[in-house]
Amino acid sequence: MDIYQIAITAVYFIFGGILLFLAYSIVRDHIGHRANRITGAMLFFAALGPIFLALGTIVKPNVSAEAPFEESLIYNLLYVWELFFPSFLLFSWIFPVDRLSGMRFPKLKYLIFLPHIFHLFLVTVFKDPDKILNLLDVQSGEGFASLILKPLSDILKYVVLGFSLLIHSQETLFSLINLIYVALAVYFILRGKGQIANQQLRRQSNVLITGISVAMGLYTAAFLVPEIFSIDFSASLQTGVLIGSLLVGGGAIAWSIVRYQFLDVSVIVRQSLVYTISSGILVGLYILLVGEADRMITSLFGAKTTIVNIAFIVVALMLFQPINVQLDNLIKKLFIKSRTDYRNLMEILSRRLISVFDLEQVRSMIEKTLTSSLFIKRVYFVLFDDRLGEYVLLPSEDFAHRVIINREDLFLGGIGQLETPTFMERLSMYRAGSSLADELERRKAQLILPLKDADHLLGFLALTEKESGYRYNAEDISMLGVISNQLVTVLTNARLYADSLEKQRMEEELNMARQIQLDLLPKNPPRSAHLDIFAYSLPSRTIGGDFYDFIPKDDGIFGMVIADASGKGMPAALLVAQIQAMIRSEVANNTEIAKILYNINRYVVESTSSERFVTLFYAEFNPGTGELRYANAGHNYPILAKADGRLQNLDTGGILLGAFPGACYQETSIRLEPDDMLFLYTDGLSEAQDEKETEFGEERIRDFVRQNRDGSSREIVTKILEIVREFDPTDPPRDDTTLIAMKLTRG
Repeated sequence: MDIYQIAITAVYFIFGGILLFLAYSIVRDHIGHRANRITGAMLFFAALGPIFLALGTIVKPNVSAEAPFEESLIYNLLYVWELFFPSFLLFSWIFPVDRLSGMRFPKLKYLIFLPHIFHLFLVTVFKDPDKILNLLDVQSGEGFASLILKPLSDILKYVVLGFSLLIHSQETLFSLINLIYVALAVYFILRGKGQIANQQLRRQSNVLITGISVAMGLYTAAFLVPEIFSIDFSASLQTGVLIGSLLVGGGAIAWSIVRYQFLDVSVIVRQSLVYTISSGILVGLYILLVGEADRMITSLFGAKTTIVNIAFIVVALMLFQPINVQLDNLIKKLFIKSRTDYRNLMEILSRRLISVFDLEQVRSMIEKTLTSSLFIKRVYFVLFDDRLGEYVLLPSEDFAHRVIINREDLFLGGIGQLETPTFMERLSMYRAGSSLADELERRKAQLILPLKDADHLLGFLALTEKESGYRYNAEDISMLGVISNQLVTVLTNARLYADSLEKQRMEEELNMARQIQLDLLPKNPPRSAHLDIFAYSLPSRTIGGDFYDFIPKDDGIFGMVIADASGKGMPAALLVAQIQAMIRSEVANNTEIAKILYNINRYVVESTSSERFVTLFYAEFNPGTGELRYANAGHNYPILAKADGRLQNLDTGGILLGAFPGACYQETSIRLEPDDMLFLYTDGLSEAQDEKETEFGEERIRDFVRQNRDGSSREIVTKILEIVREFDPTDPPRDDTTLIAMKLTRG
């Protein structure tokens, strides 16, 4: 054989070997699945074509001229490969849509093989009709045997003659049958393609159908059509077209398996497929290269070429390994690192999930990944709703309404016991009386993915069957287990992120409330030549329940209020804001002080719970006369330090506001003289505690006022705050603290 024939033979063997390996890999991966068996059979018979052609190329030169190779039994076995055409038609009934499942008499499908089996019988048994006729020749004579065999022989001769006539046109006839089979198969495949909804399956089908259709079109144009219409077609051109059709058809199938998970072939098998084919091609090229090099060296150096051959083989081996490594890298880059590779898929998914905190985005991402990569029809999410405090089956495309799940549902309890993805049928012991099980059964869920952190069931995913019709394999379960674990982390992070956002929002609202509260406090106390007032308020939190106010009236008289609402934070702040507004309204209406407190008490009782109350001291001071009219509603007694050193508590009034409905209050009047000092405070000052939990106490306050009454109002407030902070360094302070110091001066 010349180099051209060797190359053609090698190519035939390579393609035949690849098709055989594809058939073996597909059947081995899912031998129990009908689609795999049919596809494997189709590829097996397709592989016989190039293999027989390669064998014929080797055998033909060694056959004698008296017995042509084309008339031998071995040559006619080539027609076994024509079983590819009924296999191809059968394949079109199972892919991309399974039509065989609905057949009433499924075994009838095998009838499509009868024409080709008959063809094989015809070309092998009746390849030499003359020999059969000679065998059937019964001599005429007398006797019973001759009487019976002679008519039978004549009948069989007519049969053989009929077959001999048929065998002369068998190639044209069966080319026409093959053409019909190809047309029908392409028709069914194209019809089925339009029924695919899954995008990944559509891409898979597009590649596969296009490749197979182009391959069959090339084969039809080069072999079937010329045979049917007696068109001359050069052998070399037919060889080229045949190799092209093998390349396109086989390549499309291999590409669909590796890149688009055709027939749900596992990752390990796909990798094995890629490495085996690439290694086979590389080794084949290596052997071909070494053989040709050996031939060239022998022709140049004669018989003494052993050392040169060894040297060449060593060099070739040295180059083989790095080329193989580079080829592996290229294959990984082009084939393995795709969306169908679970490791790559998990890497991409993890990278995306880590930066997403919105549950809807997470849900969309998971759903898209599972439907596009595993071809899962539907993914249903059941998550714990923090606002409802219940598990909720979230709406989906086919079920628009959410379903709140009873926490006592037995099936939910069964899911709570799971640690790994589990099939629904394994939870049958929890199905009795379970509305959740009924709901999932209505949605045709097959697999449950529990989402559990260390202590709690956060929810679960319910997966339906695959679009491809395959069951979940070990790779799927393993990957889904990793996804569920990652989803637990993402859900936890999303919940923490939502909490942080809520906390941030609350802080912003509190800061805004704090600013509003500060704006409600008077910017400056009343001022005159004989009056020195200083006020200070420090909340224990961002906002507090203490407040003070100065309310101007006619003739220079002004109201002065200090109050402390029970509790802390926003509720207390809202209450004191309302009370402050009421006081200003009552003062504007010139309501008497006792009546003001009565009205406020009624409001607090009617509008708040019994646990809410307020202590309040309100006074109206006339700077011109020094008269101070006041009423104390359960507030810490303001201390009046007289110029001579005597101290007086301002205790006239009544009980705290909000404690009892209909409470009445008394007001009274005292006169302040120059150098008298009035000190008002809230319990944040008196109830400050040291490390031994001893309160600062009213007695210390009284002693301080007595000893420091000569200072300015600012000095008095500042100094007692320093003393108290030294006594109780808690930061922030345990309670709101508000102080007012008012001192009459001699001008």
